[in-house]
Amino acid sequence: MEHRDYLYLLGAMPDASPLLLRRLLALYGSPEAIFRQESLPVSPVRQAAIAEVKKAASEILKKRDEAEAAGIRWVSFEEESYPDRLRPLGDAPLGLFVKGKMPPEGKPSVGIVGARSCTPYGKMMAERFGGELGEKGLSVISGMARGIDGHAQEAALKRGGASFGVLGCGADVCYPAHHRRLYEALGEQGGILSEYPPGTPPLPHHFPLRNRLIAALSDVLLVIEAREKSGSLITVDLALEQGKDVLALPGRVGDALSAGCLGLIRQGAGVLTCCGDVYELLGMEAGGGEGTDPERREKLSPELKQIWRHMGTDPVHIEDLLAAEGDLSMGELSLRLLELERRGYIRQTAGGGYLKL
Repeated sequence: MEHRDYLYLLGAMPDASPLLLRRLLALYGSPEAIFRQESLPVSPVRQAAIAEVKKAASEILKKRDEAEAAGIRWVSFEEESYPDRLRPLGDAPLGLFVKGKMPPEGKPSVGIVGARSCTPYGKMMAERFGGELGEKGLSVISGMARGIDGHAQEAALKRGGASFGVLGCGADVCYPAHHRRLYEALGEQGGILSEYPPGTPPLPHHFPLRNRLIAALSDVLLVIEAREKSGSLITVDLALEQGKDVLALPGRVGDALSAGCLGLIRQGAGVLTCCGDVYELLGMEAGGGEGTDPERREKLSPELKQIWRHMGTDPVHIEDLLAAEGDLSMGELSLRLLELERRGYIRQTAGGGYLKL
């Protein structure tokens, strides 16, 4: 076996902490030396796990090769393509499984996290921030989860940007299952990353662990809707420990899904009001993309601009739009709304309402 094979086998031990593996590497100097030891300074359970990996080495490596043939490659921390943003972590994984690409090193990246059961307002804001940041050329990092994560990543891809999903399961496992289209799009326009071998199911304890990678891969972390106690706040704590800037979207006082963000702001997190807040932290100019309402309006015809100016963060019913326009027929208004929706300026809600994106 080659050095890379031994390193892969070391990382293949079930539920072995990357911190423990790195300590063993520091102690013995190489993965080959670790596997030559008759006994190691680890628990009997861990010693048994190492013995099992030794016995199954050829089968484990065969599965790795099959995964790579299927488009999921393994990148060790010794390789140049391993993300530099992960290297400072004391518990950085020995390797990552990647479907698609890695987040580019020379491009700013922004993590977007939030509630799975988000409100229509939260969905709209996730799409607004994810879409503009993606269009601006920033990498959008998230966990492909239901709710805020998925909405932000879908919007980034829809606007031609790149997004990267960090999973708490194998990179070949689409979780949640209904995000199949997003999963495939991420593999084409960005990447799927996981520290877990292909075939690993989405076990509950994996998700808090993967959050450290979301935080580490993000230059700035945005929180859009979160309960007072939520997984998103775990990611925030990890980001703060890593010295990252955190911006929280303010919400209405008394709303359960605003409690987490308002609590973060009370504790000193930055207030997220527009993408300009992100650009300022990153030392970027806000030009390019469709960042502000005036910039977006310039790209619309006068007829579409007239409709769009009635839109806001609360749904506007089509009957109210018809009354506001007066001289338009329902058919003409519907065609203009359809065009605005097709171009990503608005979104229809249940009951005939429309929201600005």
